[in-house]
Amino acid sequence: MFRSKLRNFSRYGCIAFATVFLILAAIPVISSASEPVVSVDFEDGTTSGFDVRGTPAEREDNGTGILSVSTDVARSGQYSLLITDRKKDWNGIAFNIAPYIKANVEYEISFWVHAKSPDSSTFMLSTQITEFGPPWNNMLDNRVAISVSQGWVELSATRTYSQDNIDTGFVIVYVENSSNDGEFYVDDFSVTPVGGGAAWDPLTEPITRNMILPSGDLPEVLQGFDFEFWREGDGGGEMQITGPGTFWCNWTNAYNILFRSGKKLGSVMSYTEYGDIIIDYKASHYIQEGSVSYLTAYGWTRNPLVEWYVVEQHGSYRPGGELLDIVEIDGSNYEIRIDTRIEQPSIEGTQTFLQIFSIRQDHRTQGVITLSEHFKIWEDLGLDVSGNLYEVSMCVEGFRSTGSGSISRLVLTIGDEVFVGEPLDQPPPLETLAPPVFEPDPDPDPDPDPDPSNPIETPPDDEPGGGGFPEWAIYLSIGGVAAIALVIVLIRNKKK
Repeated sequence: MFRSKLRNFSRYGCIAFATVFLILAAIPVISSASEPVVSVDFEDGTTSGFDVRGTPAEREDNGTGILSVSTDVARSGQYSLLITDRKKDWNGIAFNIAPYIKANVEYEISFWVHAKSPDSSTFMLSTQITEFGPPWNNMLDNRVAISVSQGWVELSATRTYSQDNIDTGFVIVYVENSSNDGEFYVDDFSVTPVGGGAAWDPLTEPITRNMILPSGDLPEVLQGFDFEFWREGDGGGEMQITGPGTFWCNWTNAYNILFRSGKKLGSVMSYTEYGDIIIDYKASHYIQEGSVSYLTAYGWTRNPLVEWYVVEQHGSYRPGGELLDIVEIDGSNYEIRIDTRIEQPSIEGTQTFLQIFSIRQDHRTQGVITLSEHFKIWEDLGLDVSGNLYEVSMCVEGFRSTGSGSISRLVLTIGDEVFVGEPLDQPPPLETLAPPVFEPDPDPDPDPDPDPSNPIETPPDDEPGGGGFPEWAIYLSIGGVAAIALVIVLIRNKKK
């Protein structure tokens, strides 16, 4: 009888065990490894969207502090971010992570900090909701004492934010220092989902808020080009990446909005050091009569600071100021115009800088722009464009307008390197991007100040929702049923 029971147990038990094993083996492995949704190392030579925490009243009164990219010390590479001239201990180095995170996902937030002065002080990693708070909360149990001799010290904490938090448009994380006038550096800032949390998919979810997407932070199929969405003031828009260097976009009643793709070059060489710089592109640009909008090659140089445009198509408003000359480049006449921006936002904060415009007379939406020839002509006209190139990009811009557009092919030749961008799938037809009826501003601002480097945070649109019963839970439920079946087999076997 014992042997009979053993045989029955072996027969039925092995079947049930095998069933459980096969079901559990089918459960997908959920990796705990995650890629950061934000990763900043300042190697592009800019402040990368960071700001000094403080209220408008403080800024108007005596300032909140000065941020600058420094080569004094760096945890990785050669650059870090330095804060000086602080007035209060809460005037810390701050970053708005609202555009990059999803609701109810736990994130690890990490700053590497290096004290400069005084020799020793205490630091705190904190967060606040809304632009100027409250609410604000310390993310560490205690302040951390850091001395100059310690070098780089990591401050990190985990945090989960609600959809209501994100919908304010301002989820600020910042490092503050107990000394009102203390100076310190930060480097290698990151925000990473914990345990493989949900990540934003740039190929399926449009960008609707201010965001810079470096090539290295994108999926491999999109790498080679950097993307940027920038919006200031009222209105809204969206940008859908369609492939390396390509996208479509639309906007509605936007005060000022820019969509662009290209290369952030890090401000390390001048145009002459790169050699030939050529843009071969194909685009669409839907604009209504009277709208202020440009399809343009775009970028900046540093030392000296210059914002430059090669405008291929524009609405009824012609950009630029003083006319210097009309020259022929790439088979068309271009007006060369300049304007001076006085104490306006730039990639180096509030500065006075030169704007240069080459404006094509016969508009087009595809062709070849020999950008290095424009730089040479600007230089021949006495304009100082000897600075280091910060970026080369193609851009669709709108100002006080509604419109749509796309970049459906982008080939950049920068010296000996060629970057080829094409959609992974067919982009939507132009008519699907057509904007609603819109009455343009009868008296548009003649100086729209399109500055993509000083993002002004705006309330985000709703994040795509989730929901449903998770697949892994279904597998576990089936496994539980199989386990119950095994118990039933054993009970029946015992009765026999």
